[in-house]
Amino acid sequence: MSANRESRIAIRTSIDQPARKITKIVGLNGDGFSVIAPYHKARSGVLFKLPVDPKKALAPGEWQSSWAESVAFTVEDRAKLSYHTDGFIQFSSESPGRIISGREPSTGEPKGLGLMTHPLTSPIWTGASASVTAWGLEEFDVAEESKDLMVFEPNEVYFRGCTPDEATAWRVEIYPFPIDVVPPVRFDKGNAYFDMTVQPMNGALAAVVQMKVIHLSQEKVFLGIYINAFIGHFPSSSGWVLGGAGSWGKDRVGHVLKGVYPRELIPVDGRACLDRG
Repeated sequence: MSANRESRIAIRTSIDQPARKITKIVGLNGDGFSVIAPYHKARSGVLFKLPVDPKKALAPGEWQSSWAESVAFTVEDRAKLSYHTDGFIQFSSESPGRIISGREPSTGEPKGLGLMTHPLTSPIWTGASASVTAWGLEEFDVAEESKDLMVFEPNEVYFRGCTPDEATAWRVEIYPFPIDVVPPVRFDKGNAYFDMTVQPMNGALAAVVQMKVIHLSQEKVFLGIYINAFIGHFPSSSGWVLGGAGSWGKDRVGHVLKGVYPRELIPVDGRACLDRG
């Protein structure tokens, strides 16, 4: 079981390919965790807060939303998504200080792009609390062996509506669990695993997935991680989408946070920039 403050997640798409680093998870010294994608050359992106109406769900985790209704900003630095222990989620810059972030001391409102969701003591389990969707993995950095590296092998990936030969995108799904609710774990080759039911499909039916475990001791949480592969269509040859939990509920309209890199072919005319200065 990984108990490092930093853990790197890599994916090997086939046994004859090297593992590629996709994302890094960093504990915030007791104040939550950050998810970063620093292993790709893209720097320019768009960060946005997308409205979600649960009554307009097309499928679990899929909503019909208008881009015109979103709150979007351009950025010229790679963003990280931080999930704080009190439930505050925000985007900030990989390089400190380059993207407007933080909270107004008097009101607690985000200075940049953020929202409030469930605290880490009682997180949401109807979906991932953070995710990274990557495509064009050959343009991500090759992973070298290290103690803080967690590699997902081809037989550990779940394929949604496709075969391994058809998959074009891989989503790293991240679920937080307070230390007193983690189910029993099994150990294999230094990795801890547990099984969990996610994504109700039809009535009582639900998908059962195997998650690898990262222990953030100062946050008093465990992170369960698994990979979904699917067929995706993207405007660039390679890139990623950084996503977070939302402020919406079963009967409540709210928002979710998303960040897309690179910015190619995304309609950003008239959108403000979130870079400092």
